[in-house]
Amino acid sequence: MGLPSPSFSFTIPSVYDDTQLECRLYLPTQLQRLETAPRWQKKGAIIAHPYAPLGGCFDDPVVSIVGGELLQAGYIVGTFNFR
Repeated sequence: MGLPSPSFSFTIPSVYDDTQLECRLYLPTQLQRLETAPRWQKKGAIIAHPYAPLGGCFDDPVVSIVGGELLQAGYIVGTFNFR
């Protein structure tokens, strides 16, 4: 299973220059409707992509597979496009 469409997409400024870093946040299905969500166990993961100068980005298949598995296990998953 890969990652679905992100629940949230946003940018944050780099602390080193004016570059805006793209971010995506994925919520597990049990948290997508907060009014009916069961008690959540506070699990989260940030998935970093392979080395960007060699072509890595947050759309990399490895990021999608690992992130999808964690999402299915109930984790909130964050990915960043570092450059």
